[in-house]
Formats: sequence, structure tokens, C-alpha cells
Amino acid sequence: MLKDSVIVDVDGTLAEFDPQAVHHWVLGEEKHWDPFFAHMASAQPIESICRLVKLLKQQGQQIVICSGRPDSHRQHTLDWLTRFEIPFDAVFLREQGDDQLKDEVVKSRLLQQIRDSGFNPWLVLDDRDSVVHQWRALGLTCLQCAPGDF
Repeated sequence: MLKDSVIVDVDGTLAEFDPQAVHHWVLGEEKHWDPFFAHMASAQPIESICRLVKLLKQQGQQIVICSGRPDSHRQHTLDWLTRFEIPFDAVFLREQGDDQLKDEVVKSRLLQQIRDSGFNPWLVLDDRDSVVHQWRALGLTCLQCAPGDF
């Protein structure tokens, strides 16, 4: 049986994120994940979105984290979510070797993995324009929680 779920992005959605501050590490062709994660370790949670996620979880929704962050740095993401007590049922991250792919392509691929894992997403929380457009093109309702023209 498929589990109703909400897909939630991390950077710019759950975590405060300044694209200008990290552009040279992760928004170009080549990714430099170590300095990015050192910087994002101190990112504060976006309280309104974290509160919404907690309410959705209390209502019985499965919370599926889906991020363009690499799976090779999974523990950084898990540690941040745990530190701020953000509930989640599964975490899907960029696969090894996919650094050259745009986030919208990565997340489109991850959507299939999410569904194959028994989740039935009906809502997405994300911030980046191109990713929001992709979620919607894939037939999902996506609430854009912040400006995302980067």
C-alpha cells in the first residue's frame, strides 16, 4: 500500500540558504561539497516551514526529504535534521556521479525512487524556480516557499 507523503527540500526550504554565499561551491558546473557543508552546518531552520512539516507529520503524513545534496554527505543532512528536530520518514539525495546534472533532473529521478519505495507524494515544498516548475510538470502540487531564481 502506498503511503501518502509530502516531499520536502532542505536548502532554502527547511534551512536558511543564501545562493550568493554558496554559488561558487555548488551552483556551477563543478561541485565543492565540503566547504558547502561546512557553511550549511550553521544554517538556521526556517521556522514557518519546519512548523508546517511538523504539523503535516502530526496529521499522519509521511515526510520525505528530497534534496540535491549528494548522498556521499548524507550524514551531514541527517545530523542537521536531527539537531533541529525536523521529522522525516525517508531521505533521498543526489546519487554518486550525478554532480553535473541540474537539480530538476536529479529530483525527477529521485521521484521515481520515492514512488518505488512505496511513497505516494501529493505535495512538495521547494524553493528553486526550475525545480518547482519540474515538480509541477510531473503532476505534483508544489508550494514555493521562497524566491528561487538561481
